[in-house]
Amino acid sequence: MTVHLSSNAFPATRRLLWRRGFTVVELMTAMVVTSMLMIALFSLVGQSSTNYRLSQRKVNTLADTRAFLHFLQNDLSSRISDTRFFYRETSAGFVEFAFTRTRSVDEDTSKGDLATTIYYVAVTEDDARHESPKIFRRTLSAEDTQKLLALGEAAPFPTYDANADEPLVYNVVSFMIKPTLRDDSGDWREWTAKDPKAPERLQLTLDLIDDTTAQRFASKDDWVILSASTDPKQREAIRSFTHNISLTP
Repeated sequence: MTVHLSSNAFPATRRLLWRRGFTVVELMTAMVVTSMLMIALFSLVGQSSTNYRLSQRKVNTLADTRAFLHFLQNDLSSRISDTRFFYRETSAGFVEFAFTRTRSVDEDTSKGDLATTIYYVAVTEDDARHESPKIFRRTLSAEDTQKLLALGEAAPFPTYDANADEPLVYNVVSFMIKPTLRDDSGDWREWTAKDPKAPERLQLTLDLIDDTTAQRFASKDDWVILSASTDPKQREAIRSFTHNISLTP
């Protein structure tokens, strides 16, 4: 026996299947909403990652600066105040200075307890395609220091060799030291080499960029352009530090 079922035999089942289905419009709407949510999520994650990298670069730059200030302040704290303070500005806009100090306990004092320390900036190679300005520190021997002291005011600026010295700070955009001393009225004024008194304070300004940003600058000319630039987009990568260092006991 053959049983024929009409199209209305299972109306409840058909209604249930109809309710469980989605139209093309509903599917497209869901896809669009999901895509928008995914784009927003990826954008948020990307921005967080960028902010993290920028924060890490700031931390690394700050650590380099603190290490440099530690070296500098330690050297200056043992400076012999009645000796000549060497100071000059270079054509590249950096400063160089040197001073006589007593050697610390971890240095070789077998040939004397005096040393001359020089701080300067030089552009040296990082690799085959890049070069950058760095702050170097050189310490002269006790014998060379005695020669400088013997010449007194006639002593030339001490010599150095960036190829032999170890850099303290990398990716230097600007490095300025302004020696100052108090006048008769007690106000601070700029110190010059003609002053009979030694400087009493150093005003330090240091501008740096991180290693990643530094890869965009390949030559000395690139760094000169960056240093003179007023473009906010270029300047935003520069980290600036200022510090006053007292030279009086």
